[in-house]
Amino acid sequence: MRGRRFATSMLLICILLVPFSSPSYIGLEMNIESMFDEENQTSNEINRSELYASLPIWSIGDSWTYTVSLDAVSLVAEAETIEGASLDILTGTATRTVTAIYETSVNGHSPEYIVTTILGATGTGVFPQGPVDISGDLIIGMAEVMRVRVSDLAIVHISRDFDIDFSAGPVQLDMADVVENTSFSPSYEFYDFPIRESDVHFLSIERSTTWVGDGLVSFPGDTVVNNTDRETMPAKRIESSLLSYPCPSEAISIAEKASDGVLIEEHHYCEDVKNDIYWYTEDVGLNGVKGTFNLISYTPAGATPGFENPPQIVVELDPNDLGKELPVNVSVSTSASDGSPTSRTIHLYTMDEMLESSTSNGELFMSINSTTLPDSTISVTDWSSHAIIACMGHDSTTLTYTACGAAEITIQGSAMGALIREQTVSGIVDIIVDLSISSEQASRLIRL
Repeated sequence: MRGRRFATSMLLICILLVPFSSPSYIGLEMNIESMFDEENQTSNEINRSELYASLPIWSIGDSWTYTVSLDAVSLVAEAETIEGASLDILTGTATRTVTAIYETSVNGHSPEYIVTTILGATGTGVFPQGPVDISGDLIIGMAEVMRVRVSDLAIVHISRDFDIDFSAGPVQLDMADVVENTSFSPSYEFYDFPIRESDVHFLSIERSTTWVGDGLVSFPGDTVVNNTDRETMPAKRIESSLLSYPCPSEAISIAEKASDGVLIEEHHYCEDVKNDIYWYTEDVGLNGVKGTFNLISYTPAGATPGFENPPQIVVELDPNDLGKELPVNVSVSTSASDGSPTSRTIHLYTMDEMLESSTSNGELFMSINSTTLPDSTISVTDWSSHAIIACMGHDSTTLTYTACGAAEITIQGSAMGALIREQTVSGIVDIIVDLSISSEQASRLIRL
């Protein structure tokens, strides 16, 4: 095993030493000390960088409101029925709310948050009507329902209902009424918690989108499938003074690019509000509308009108950094809305199965085996593998829970290192050969 690891490391070193057209060795770390101790199945904490953020736990009723800026020029750029139309930037607000927690055994045995977003935005535009051009307002309304895994906030599915109208006094045009559905395979795991300094991770995604509707703006009639290889830029802190919304813990900048270098997403995640305080996306929907969002308010569950204080469920693991065969001790505590201990039936998700048990006087202790616990993303330094999740308040009719708690798991270098070497060494070689890779990323990858 050591011979194979040494040979792999030497191969990667040789590749890095091949002269490129514009060689640059600035910042290239040649320290190839292994991050993994396979025989003892222990982790080398020295090689783990500073922890920036852990997996957040959302409650039913958590709500975030953003200002919205939409670049919707793609709506009119290729619409033959309104050739010659022009459109300014649209502005408005969007409110995102956790409305339910759904039981599912799909996508890694993790329940899902049901997250709804209501968006409204307007902007001026010019639309040709016969021999004259009419100036008026384009009005976009959107109702979105998103399914998000509790274990890692990966997006499973998005359904968006758009109503787009043009208003210019007596002239009223129905631009589009369309329902857009998007599925991701594997699920779109943007954050890859826990987030550590300079983390990067890689993911190949197939995105399938369908549109149903009518109006002056047309959309593809068949399912559109896009396959992209994505990577995040190294995670870094953003000083609070540079943010438009307060984040005492300092926000984390994560930017994601496609294999051709195009920026797909950029997020500023804030652990204090358990969500982004800023994000940019090159496709907020409608087949290519670009969007920018800035947080203006965060309302935790219990403070939202119509939502009571949620019950609490806390999960703790010992250890949370697992070897390949070691069991993990799970501690679950449950409490009512007023904080008092309460005995409840618990559904415990272990990534490959769901177990049912009950707390006694608000406490439950279990020991479970750590299986492979695979993670669909490849991340070198954090070795994350999602979470152990406990949920309560199960409704067998609606297949929902009232609350969930989770504790994220990382796999010791022995397990994750073997998995990475087995499945992705050839892919890593290709990444390093790619002339666009930075020396910083190459130096981190070589430590495999």
